[in-house]
Amino acid sequence: MKISQVLQSLFLALILAGLSAMMAKNGYGYTLMGLSCFGLAALYIARITWKVIEDFSGMEWKEISEISEIFLLAILISLFGFRAFYINVPFSDIIFITVCGLLIAVYYLIAAGTFNAARKENPVLAGIIAFFFSSLILFLLSLGTRIFSPSLSVVTGALGFLAAVPFLISLLLQKKYDYSGRSLTIFQFIVASRNKAGMLFLFFIFSGVYLGLSNFKIIPAIENADKPPAYIELINQAESGKEKPLNGKYRHELYKEAMDKFLARHGDKKTR
Repeated sequence: MKISQVLQSLFLALILAGLSAMMAKNGYGYTLMGLSCFGLAALYIARITWKVIEDFSGMEWKEISEISEIFLLAILISLFGFRAFYINVPFSDIIFITVCGLLIAVYYLIAAGTFNAARKENPVLAGIIAFFFSSLILFLLSLGTRIFSPSLSVVTGALGFLAAVPFLISLLLQKKYDYSGRSLTIFQFIVASRNKAGMLFLFFIFSGVYLGLSNFKIIPAIENADKPPAYIELINQAESGKEKPLNGKYRHELYKEAMDKFLARHGDKKTR
């Protein structure tokens, strides 16, 4: 196994550990999550840099699409890292929506190539692939529209889950398909494709399941006990599109500025 794959697995495990700590209302979970996101993003950027230096002139379409996918995922993961530390990035909403849109375009092109290649050998496998990528694209659309249209985000997310059903059934049954002289399960096929579609798909599935269970109070919701609940609520309102910025700033940004000033004054009094 390549060192990059080992590091990727490590960072993903740390992200899961951070999520577990966040559900347990431990403040360090946010720090662990943020650092792990930045680490994974840095790993992807390093891989892109190495690939470009190693073979820039001889790159084919497949390699260019792979680099584009990893670069966009690095930006997306970095935004999640900044979010974990409550760091406001200028034009983050525009960047977030643009990255989601570009990822949709990249995965559409990857899906078209994969579907056409599989259809010639195994039409049933091609159909499962079509459902898989349709689900992934709908999930990305749901993520990208969450800021400005929460209702559209919910609808596209639900459609994404419906589109995922045939793929998940095939995954659970471990049904094998003949392809390129081999008999593969759909999981083995996705892994062999050497892109991040499977990883991103699992992220969306687990996120959706978690949100559903937390909404029904079956498992605890993610909360940061180290931050005031009012501040977290203002952030959630801004992210869900329920609030528009006033003079270029959201209410949670104004709240944080006032809170920082108060803490600074309070700290000065203590030192006197």
